Amino acid sequence: MVSKKISILFRMALISGVLLCACQNEGEGKKTGLHVEFTEFDPGKETGSDREEAEQWERGYRLPIEKQEQKEAEADCDYVMKSFFPIYEQAEKGKASNVVLSDDTVFKIQKKVGETGYPVYTMIRYSDMENEKKMEHFLEACLDRKEGSMVTYEIHSDGGIGRKKYIFDGADLYVLSVNAGWNVENEPGISDISYTRIKEWHYSEKGWFSYELCVPEYPEVTE
Repeated sequence: MVSKKISILFRMALISGVLLCACQNEGEGKKTGLHVEFTEFDPGKETGSDREEAEQWERGYRLPIEKQEQKEAEADCDYVMKSFFPIYEQAEKGKASNVVLSDDTVFKIQKKVGETGYPVYTMIRYSDMENEKKMEHFLEACLDRKEGSMVTYEIHSDGGIGRKKYIFDGADLYVLSVNAGWNVENEPGISDISYTRIKEWHYSEKGWFSYELCVPEYPEVTE
């Protein structure tokens, strides 16, 4: 199979999230290219008779996070950030209050995190994903309706990271998103965490992966 490189572009809109993974083809395109719109989630199979929780699952956003999942995400972020701390510590950060690392430093961190074996990308334009084949195989399995999960890491320009765990249950795709950064004592910590159902997603023949998250809609949110 011809090797491909994946580059990542992440965009957040007011009421939707989109992740685009571009595979730069060096051979034939994938056999996929299916636009997937999932059926309504059946809250009863996950939440029992509790009406409020059932409605929450039906909406698809701000979903309850299992304690084990949260602990795993926090432990992973702590481990990953400590693994590249020597690179971050020695990097030129300037005198501004907001740290902005050089592209070279971000790439060094990406390479280090890539040693975990997980797919890792940056926000630098035209950059490639480390361990991209694992993400490709996961998405292809999702198209074949096979249950599974995949963790990816994003390296931020300030030296923080984003951890996303995509979970496919055979019908619906979810994402557990965690952002972590450094405090003034150069200790890693979680800044936010969320669990959301993906409303619809698209994986193109050329390897672009895009999705729209479930978000608050009218009348809950207005202009």
